Amino acid sequence: MTASKPSTRDTILDAAETVVGRDGSRRLTIDAVAAEACVSKGGVLYHFPNKIALLKGMVERMMADISQDFANCEAAAHAAGEPPLVHVFNAMFDRHDERKALSMALLAASAEHPDLLDPARDFLSSTFQRLSDDTPDPVGARLLLLAMDGLKLSALLGFDTIPENQLTQIRDRLVRLTHELYQ
Repeated sequence: MTASKPSTRDTILDAAETVVGRDGSRRLTIDAVAAEACVSKGGVLYHFPNKIALLKGMVERMMADISQDFANCEAAAHAAGEPPLVHVFNAMFDRHDERKALSMALLAASAEHPDLLDPARDFLSSTFQRLSDDTPDPVGARLLLLAMDGLKLSALLGFDTIPENQLTQIRDRLVRLTHELYQ
């Protein structure tokens, strides 16, 4: 069985992520993406009429990936009879450095266009609410989610002041505290 060829839209988004990861958000241009994707500039403009549309497409795809990751975590947790937060924390830690350059670039781009992050805000708000409501202690769950969010944001901004061995201890503590929410 052969793997299916990615759509032109996905090829363009992959190229945009590559440009951002390699060169930073300031170098993200339609021309740079077209060159990276080996697609004509018109081909890029057909799918994304301007840079804002391209950034929006990148955010939407990233949020779809994260949404799928969270859904997988929740399904695995329910199948194992475990708290969903444990699986979410483990997944977030396992993906600690993934897409860091893309996330940073999108954060930088959102300074000029704050509405670009609306899908992320909406997703995290509803997901945090659902995960919190699924525990006997919604405030405690929200506190743990905010701690994880703070760790991710700190790493994203380069405030990695936590030694690797302590990061493992923090992960273990968050998981232990999560289990305590259900007791």
